[in-house]
Amino acid sequence: MTKLQHYNILLVEDEALLLQSLIRNINALDAGFRVAFQAADGRKALQVLKNKNVHLVITDIRMPVMDGLALSKLIHEQYPSIFTIVLTGYADFSYAREALKQGVFDYLLKPVTPETLSDALGRVRVQLQKYYELYEDAGLAKRGAEEIIDYAVLYMREHYMDEIDLGQLASEIGFTSAYLTKLFNRFKGETPLKYLTDIRIHEAKRLLLDTTLTISQVGMSVGYPDQFHFSKIFRKYTGQNPTSYRKQNREGGREQD
Repeated sequence: MTKLQHYNILLVEDEALLLQSLIRNINALDAGFRVAFQAADGRKALQVLKNKNVHLVITDIRMPVMDGLALSKLIHEQYPSIFTIVLTGYADFSYAREALKQGVFDYLLKPVTPETLSDALGRVRVQLQKYYELYEDAGLAKRGAEEIIDYAVLYMREHYMDEIDLGQLASEIGFTSAYLTKLFNRFKGETPLKYLTDIRIHEAKRLLLDTTLTISQVGMSVGYPDQFHFSKIFRKYTGQNPTSYRKQNREGGREQD
């Protein structure tokens, strides 16, 4: 199985001394990454991303023109397969937490130690290797992130009746929950959990109208072994509990889905 010898890093940092320190540390670690590109602010970083093959962006949070938070948000929206790590000082901690909500893989406190950097790069490398292995094994390496979504959708349609959650789904595919959610939002416009629930509720409605299964049995058939939880989710999505839905639609004619 072919693996990249080095993954390309784009370093986004306006402080020259910190930039050079990071480059030295990354090269010294020999962790499977190389600093292939540099940018002094978020706007220049976006220009690099448009034209170059980047696997990981390491960006300072505080920069002129476009800061790291704005850059992270745009990467999350436009380049969902690229990982992002942000650098922050203690005063920026709440700012970094906000960045994590934008799909950032991790944040590192300055000054960045070689040990901390090595740990972060190691975790990113594991995710990148899984990404490429998944598609090399399937013969789909060129089709990229869309194939992750196709696989996730297929898995959900084949296993919606099992008691799976987002963590199990992500583990089955070989990615973190955060990364899978980021890709799903990008290509489907909703979370994988919402998509899975839609499948389950659609099938539950069919079973309620076309079979004589009890409410508990219907719930178990679509991945909800707890009847109370099933009824709660069903009401949230349809505005009715399962019993009322079955009674109303059997008496008034089958609902058109």
